Amino acid sequence: MTIENTGQKSQSQRYAIRTMNYQNSIMVNICDLYLIDKQIHHDNVTINIEKSYWMDKIVDESEIESYLKKSTISNLAGKETVNKAIEMKLAKKSSVKYFSDVPFLMIYRFTQSY
Repeated sequence: MTIENTGQKSQSQRYAIRTMNYQNSIMVNICDLYLIDKQIHHDNVTINIEKSYWMDKIVDESEIESYLKKSTISNLAGKETVNKAIEMKLAKKSSVKYFSDVPFLMIYRFTQSY
């Protein structure tokens, strides 16, 4: 149940990550490193994978697992990154959207009862 990888293998195990506190939640942005400074499109929507928004540091696979487990809000882009979230059962493949053939996934985990 993984997304086919046609990406750049030399950087496939390295990820760009940025974490922040947002409205009493931990928000994490993670993407495959090769996507930094690229634009991805779907219909009339464009997502800029800008370094300033997506990357505070570069991490490996074990580190993104830790961040994904503790985050409340996750913005994920790229085949390797999205596959990791699916493998961890944080989302289903049917929830993935594609922009310029790049998988994109947003996860929101409710922490309070409403």
